[in-house]
Amino acid sequence: MKQYKYFIVITAFLSVVSMYCEQSEATLPALRLAGKIIDYVLMACVIGETAVGIGTAKYKLHYIRTNAASLAFTAVFVLLFCYAKFLYNSLASSSIAVLAIIIRNIFMVLRIYSRMKRVKGYVEKMLVNPAQTILMSFAAVILTGTLLLMMNFTTTDGRGLTFLQALFTSTSCVCVTGLTVVDTATAFTFWGQLILIVLIQIGGLGIMLLSYFTIYVIRRRVSLEDKMMLSYMLSDDDTAGIYRSMKNIVLTTFTIEGAGAALLFAGFAVREGISLRSAWRALFHSVSAFCNAGFALYSDSLEGFRMNPYITLIIALLIILGGIGFSCITNIRAIADAALHSKKRGAEGAAKKPALALNTKIVLIGTAILLAAGTLIFYILEYDNTMADYRLGEQYLAAFFQSVTFRTAGFNSVPFGALRPATYLIFCVFMVIGAASGSTAGGMKINTLAVLIASLRSYWRGEKYHRLGGSEIAADKVLQASIIFTADIVILIAAGALISISDAAPVEHILFEVCSALGTAGVTAGITAGLSAFAKVILIALMFWGRLGALTILSAGASDSGKANIRFPQAEISIG
Repeated sequence: MKQYKYFIVITAFLSVVSMYCEQSEATLPALRLAGKIIDYVLMACVIGETAVGIGTAKYKLHYIRTNAASLAFTAVFVLLFCYAKFLYNSLASSSIAVLAIIIRNIFMVLRIYSRMKRVKGYVEKMLVNPAQTILMSFAAVILTGTLLLMMNFTTTDGRGLTFLQALFTSTSCVCVTGLTVVDTATAFTFWGQLILIVLIQIGGLGIMLLSYFTIYVIRRRVSLEDKMMLSYMLSDDDTAGIYRSMKNIVLTTFTIEGAGAALLFAGFAVREGISLRSAWRALFHSVSAFCNAGFALYSDSLEGFRMNPYITLIIALLIILGGIGFSCITNIRAIADAALHSKKRGAEGAAKKPALALNTKIVLIGTAILLAAGTLIFYILEYDNTMADYRLGEQYLAAFFQSVTFRTAGFNSVPFGALRPATYLIFCVFMVIGAASGSTAGGMKINTLAVLIASLRSYWRGEKYHRLGGSEIAADKVLQASIIFTADIVILIAAGALISISDAAPVEHILFEVCSALGTAGVTAGITAGLSAFAKVILIALMFWGRLGALTILSAGASDSGKANIRFPQAEISIG
């Protein structure tokens, strides 16, 4: 069993590397040579695996009969390999030669897929842990996006992105961050932009959620394990109503994004005319804003719209709606529906009117406080600096928009390269806090901050139990909030220190970048593209951590030793 597992990993990796080496330009002879060497190693792996299978079979004739299809595939693969390697150089312009390479790689993928059944047990063990499944799904989507963005047709220069550029961009999309190492507006073709927005949508909703929604649409049954997976993803203990929650989330997302695209199209059409380009930009920015991704199809982000309150406020509203979370939207919508139909329902209906949930109150109050504080702080610090040339109304609008986008999105209507050091440092706190739990945004989350503040207040008052809004907070919730806070702070300090050692940049700029990556805020001091490869890898890891969260990643790596929970004598340790 183990040799098949290793065979799959090796051949899958070599097949992908070979495919991209083959489409490299002739100006890169070293890469061409590496591709040829890898191809020969790849063919040796295939032939070797087949030879081992025949050689170790007790009844070789029976083995050949039962594996005739696989052996035939191997023969075809070798023929195509020989054709591509020995005739392709003399038929470089032949479409048949190119087709042979494509078919050869398709066959390789099919062969790998057929072998995946033999390692099904390994996969099933990982799927038992929901955290591991979510982590694996995000990693798989990021790698898929990376390979797609390396394709020639995705970039305007016809070369595709380098591996590190593609990995960084794909991670930023799937983790709905917005940090970029290339200019999104000019670097990508329509197909490249389409890949970006699909990755953003998948990252905003979650690959597993979209997969299960597809299963729901085609009316297939979902197992209890799948329902538990969805319950873990949605933080919803009601597995019986999981279909309803899932459907509401997906339909709400598409409805809000569609409405936002329609409104933005009206604004873009006034400026750029009615065209498919305006419609595409409206859709792209609507999805990017609601998913809190921050990718824009303008080189200056939204600086060109700082005097356009229509576009700016719609983008801000989409960001806020995506940041408050689906449970809050559902709760508010239920209250609004009840209010509209209260007269028809009468007194009985009024008695059953849904109330504003505690979680919704926390998110709405926290969001309002952060937005108001952020607007005031940004205005005070930057009205005579980056906004010195703006009119008073433009200053207020820009300050509000930056307060919205600093915590979650990544758009900007003012240049961030010349902010005061105090602005960088203060808004690092806003980025780390982020938006609401269960939203498309990242960060430590408003809910987590509320639990920490409530626990501190209870301790200060000498209360035995933690209390928030007239309700007791479970001890495990306080523990989870403490773990998230502690892990994020440790990660931020470590990442900031490592980048400070490897790159010569102002400390406030580096701290701003790492907080933006961890909080998946996507704003930048303008140093992202110029960072070293080492620093970019750190930012990639931070974006991944920030999107999945400390609890998910720590749960995925937790050991399941099956040991019983044993209580030990309490230790006497001095604290404080």
